[in-house]
Amino acid sequence: MAQKRQLSNGCNGSTDSLSSTSDSFPPAEQFLLGSEKREPPVVVSDSSEGDDEPVVLVDETNTTVSMPFSSPVRQTRSPEPEDHNEPSLSSPSSSSFCVKSGNKRSRISQDGDNLDSIFGLQRSFSQPEPKRNQQETRSIATALMDHAPNTAPITDTSAKNNATSAISSSSSSSSSSVKPRSASNFFGNIYQKRATGLTRAASAKGPTEADVPGSDRQSYLQIFDRILHTVLRAEAHLFSDQERQQLSAFSELDRHSRYLFTRVYMRKREWLRVSALDYGGKEVVDQSCKCLGARKQNMDPFFLTEADIPDCEKALALLLIPELRALAKSRGLKQLSGKPKEALCAMIMKSTKQRTIVSFFKKNTESQAQRTEGLVSEIIGITGPMVCLNQRVAELFERLHMVFFRSAVHINGDNTMKLAVLATTGQIRFPKYTIMRSSDLFVSAQNVIEYKALVEIGAVMAELAASPVKLIDDHKRGWELYLAHRESWTKHVEALLKDGAGGGGDTSPGLCNKDTTTDTEQLATEYWRRHFTPGWALSRIVVRGAKFAATLKQYKSEEEILISLLSQRTYQLHKRGEWYERLILLYTAHLRPKRARGDSEAQDQTVLLLKRARETCIRAIQDRDVNTISLHAISKQLGAVEEKLELEERLQFKHPRISGDWQAAPERTFHGVRIKDNARRGPSLWDGDDQVPCSVEELALWRYRALGFHGIHSENSMATTLFSLLFWDIIFHPVMGVLDTEYQSHPLDMMSDAFYTNRKPLIDRRLEQIAEGDLLLGSIQANYDAGFGAECIGVSWDITLDDLLTVAQYIGAKGLEAICRALAKEYRLKSSGFPDLCLWNKNTRKVMFAEVKSPKDKLSDTQRDWIDILLKSGVEVEVCLVREGGNGE
Repeated sequence: MAQKRQLSNGCNGSTDSLSSTSDSFPPAEQFLLGSEKREPPVVVSDSSEGDDEPVVLVDETNTTVSMPFSSPVRQTRSPEPEDHNEPSLSSPSSSSFCVKSGNKRSRISQDGDNLDSIFGLQRSFSQPEPKRNQQETRSIATALMDHAPNTAPITDTSAKNNATSAISSSSSSSSSSVKPRSASNFFGNIYQKRATGLTRAASAKGPTEADVPGSDRQSYLQIFDRILHTVLRAEAHLFSDQERQQLSAFSELDRHSRYLFTRVYMRKREWLRVSALDYGGKEVVDQSCKCLGARKQNMDPFFLTEADIPDCEKALALLLIPELRALAKSRGLKQLSGKPKEALCAMIMKSTKQRTIVSFFKKNTESQAQRTEGLVSEIIGITGPMVCLNQRVAELFERLHMVFFRSAVHINGDNTMKLAVLATTGQIRFPKYTIMRSSDLFVSAQNVIEYKALVEIGAVMAELAASPVKLIDDHKRGWELYLAHRESWTKHVEALLKDGAGGGGDTSPGLCNKDTTTDTEQLATEYWRRHFTPGWALSRIVVRGAKFAATLKQYKSEEEILISLLSQRTYQLHKRGEWYERLILLYTAHLRPKRARGDSEAQDQTVLLLKRARETCIRAIQDRDVNTISLHAISKQLGAVEEKLELEERLQFKHPRISGDWQAAPERTFHGVRIKDNARRGPSLWDGDDQVPCSVEELALWRYRALGFHGIHSENSMATTLFSLLFWDIIFHPVMGVLDTEYQSHPLDMMSDAFYTNRKPLIDRRLEQIAEGDLLLGSIQANYDAGFGAECIGVSWDITLDDLLTVAQYIGAKGLEAICRALAKEYRLKSSGFPDLCLWNKNTRKVMFAEVKSPKDKLSDTQRDWIDILLKSGVEVEVCLVREGGNGE
């Protein structure tokens, strides 16, 4: 039942009434400034309910928050010609191939026609639309055009009929196996968005929403209120008294002011002209800016105004080029045509610093400060009132959002906030699960401040590291950022070693070295929670520092960094194998002296480095936190080092973890015509059998089709989709502190070893069921139908249910169990490197995977590891070599 919330207007004392089930939170000020402690809210959702049921947030105040969303309708393939040699399996599709290239999947019919080329299909990420009959589409089109919010109704009957006929024609062709992008998709998406707005507008009570778009305002305000309510209810200790007072003042603002703040907060942090803020009527925006710019005692204003513009140069940068020319001309400057903005600003600034002559006998006696102030006044006269988000307030809300979302949503293009808006408006949805939010993930306010600052520096370094090597200044700047934190890291590592968190061999307290289940679970949980500590963020800065050292060829410094990283076992254990590999390479290549013939000193130094490399190899092999992929690479490095040292076989290091080479898959070679374009960069293009340029994977699919195979270019998505559908309930099993918000596609510990250890009994039982021959086809179908379109990790809804069931049955119990076991234990590592093509033959009822390699391409260690896993479990795998030459095999 909806509740009403009365908030006093922060500007004029008026009351703002807001009543809606989607915005019915208790006032946030109840949780501020010494309010009584209350238990955090818990989201309860029943997975047995239909997809159209909303997610409900429940607390002891009986306040509910409904999360409406639209459930997409799954698009299936059209029936295929009957295959008498194929037993029924939920009507598996066999009439076409699916070819995936990037985010596009094309379909090749059995007759060899590229259906995507025929229909001009361009699939988007949005979910497919439901099929509608002609009468239904006409009623939808009429409702859209006559009743769409904030849109003038269409009175022209011909226009309505044209739009309706477009929908009807596309709907009538929706039974085709390939659905072209047409008017139905366009109007369907509009209907989906506007229907949500109409529903909310109908339930809203109180002041008119004419000046502020209802659904848009509701979504932003709902999310900000939910964030404020949730965080301050259980984690208010992460903010100071003054910060809680600032947040309380925000909750007391009228809703127009809060809406304007949320929209400006989501934009770039720059000065904005009030006249350009199109978030309501002019009077509403002006009044909201006045409220947000008001200054109160012991509290920062939410907006800075034009009076806070720091200097002339900043003010000039706010003008457009035509405005700068007009200003320069008014000041008597000439030769303005064709000059860029920077030159115009420099000319105006230079004129400001020079004294002018008022008359022949009298000079201008204005001071520099007066002339500068006069220039700023002229600029404001041109732009009108201006506002800018107060950086101190912005930083406070960034920390608030980081605590809520468990990620720094304002950096590195993180779109968590945008996804939350889309989920609130019903344009996307997330899986249903029970929220068990922890309140002790962050230790203290200082801990949050330090963590956020280090994360931001790490993001800057990551951006610099992505620069091409020729932009050496960027890499030097990144190296300087590391040097600024080197001393902090050194002291931190010393503290870790003093506390017993140091490194070493297999006797060190690594994540994999506990015997009892309780100790392992506790250690794993503690480990992934370290992701949210300043130490973890600092370790990421140090890791990036090693990469900058390598780019700048400062190998001695890189060696010191790698040794310090390997000396601790607290952070980033999954990277220990990479660090060992790089350190061994430094000893065997980059740090070796240039040896001249007869230089005994250089030769002795080389032998010393080789011995050091061998010791590092042995230590890495004994390290239980080194993954299997790195272990193979290090084993090869050890063999090469011992060969250079000319050690006898009896002196060579032996260890149970040293295994032989990966099993090699058989190779098959196809030929094709490559399209050569020297000006083009990226993947190679080839002539397809339909004379349409295609990728090397698509060409391989054409060739396999001639051999009687059906298949798709799925890469990792086939394995990860099967895993997620088979383990859906386990992935979203309620575990304290890993499902903290309703906007998660996976638990927070999914990418760490804690995912397996915290759910070991459930995962092991599911793996046993799969290995025993119970392929759980019903579970795949049920989870596919119930969760279709939801944002779930690893799931590609482009793969049809028929293909998934076919592959799951043909792959066999042993193969499916091996794939799921690998992903359950090391999802971060194993979610890449799977073979490109998934192929199946309905006559032999077999599945085969193929890794496609064009000329000059080689298998990576991750790909070799997956091939080894599949071959050992009895699944056929090929390496498909595509070479230039004649058509065919």
